[in-house]
Amino acid sequence: MATLWPLHASAVSHEGGPIETISAAALFAAGMAALYRFPGFNRMYIGLVCLLLAERELEADIYPMGSTLYWVLSTFDTLLDIAVLRVALALLVIGGFIRHGIPNVLRALKLRAPFLLVFVLAGLSACVAQVLEEVSGIYAADLSHAMMVRVFVLEEMLEMFFSIGVLVAVLIGWPKTYFQETLSRTRRKLL
Repeated sequence: MATLWPLHASAVSHEGGPIETISAAALFAAGMAALYRFPGFNRMYIGLVCLLLAERELEADIYPMGSTLYWVLSTFDTLLDIAVLRVALALLVIGGFIRHGIPNVLRALKLRAPFLLVFVLAGLSACVAQVLEEVSGIYAADLSHAMMVRVFVLEEMLEMFFSIGVLVAVLIGWPKTYFQETLSRTRRKLL
């Protein structure tokens, strides 16, 4: 849709539009699900990264000055400008990734866990979106208006796929209880 009808797709793909809102909502849901389902200090980084990415998706300036969304987002922006808070969040994320993330990724590679494949595909779509943003910035003077709109819409769509992919990866990687795991093994043996 983005490459065929860029002007139609651009109606829903603007700053604060439906596509960006879906991206932020998916990342927020992934962050809340990760904080709920992966408790503990070592695994807190999963939810924190998702919530920080959700906050990054939405800009306070696009909402009316007195609205609740403007107030919430500008408060988060102000808090994230505090250097001590940034350092604390960086230490939590890096420490959690080293203590939990790397061993978990190695275990997931060994088991060929589906959540890792979904996460890698989501990450690739985010990388392509970032490359599109950089390339369109470099060649902005040489591209037509329609082409710039196509690139922008495609970039926003890829960012939405990233957000939904992260949510799916968190939900697929949701730890199972011992009962669910035993029931699943029993069903496989019967089949």
